[in-house]
Amino acid sequence: MDVDTLHTVALTHPLVQASETATALINEALAYHQSVYAQPVWQTARTKPRFQSDTLYIIGGKKREVCKVKELRYFNPVDQENVHIAGIANWSELAPMPVGRSHHCVAVMGDFLFVAGGEVEHSTGRTCAVRTVCRYDPRTNSWAEIAPMKNCREHFVLGAVDEYLYAVGGRNELRQVLPTVERYCPKKNKWTFVQSFDRSLSCHAGYVVDGLLWISGRKRFTQFEVLTKYHNTGLN
Repeated sequence: MDVDTLHTVALTHPLVQASETATALINEALAYHQSVYAQPVWQTARTKPRFQSDTLYIIGGKKREVCKVKELRYFNPVDQENVHIAGIANWSELAPMPVGRSHHCVAVMGDFLFVAGGEVEHSTGRTCAVRTVCRYDPRTNSWAEIAPMKNCREHFVLGAVDEYLYAVGGRNELRQVLPTVERYCPKKNKWTFVQSFDRSLSCHAGYVVDGLLWISGRKRFTQFEVLTKYHNTGLN
């Protein structure tokens, strides 16, 4: 329920007013709505989207006719069973990002889709890395801007570990390769620097497994580094 409906129910419905349990649930829902940025880490069975199946999303990138793309599309295998018979994959469109971008990073936390950094084309035609971050809510098919990163980043890694997002390395707006690592706290809607990586790196890969963000490879002339892992020590 949205906030207005919850207020109406809480103030007018006699069954709710007579029940401490119902009142507690109403108050919990109102607190959830008021804490907009913290919702990804406050998800419960009462707030999570009720998906029928896993859904595949693609977002942004480049096209030949359009430099930077802001399209969000999804593919739901359950919806496409009849389409598979015809040998055609049908991707459906959702609300586009506020700004088109490429070389960005994507992470999922609490059933919200986060898109961070990347390269954006300005009105002058110049492209460069940005700090901006936006969040997609599948329940309302809408985007919200959240706090920007401290560094502009493209060709980096973004991973969700516990209740934080971590951005590792990449190139800034001057094309300088970064060793820095920063993390996003949804409860505070704030990015802070944590312990830097032991080297500058970009064009690397990353994946979260068992509470660790694993980093593989980096662009350094023609050489690639061995697999390593990043574990935050909590240093700010």
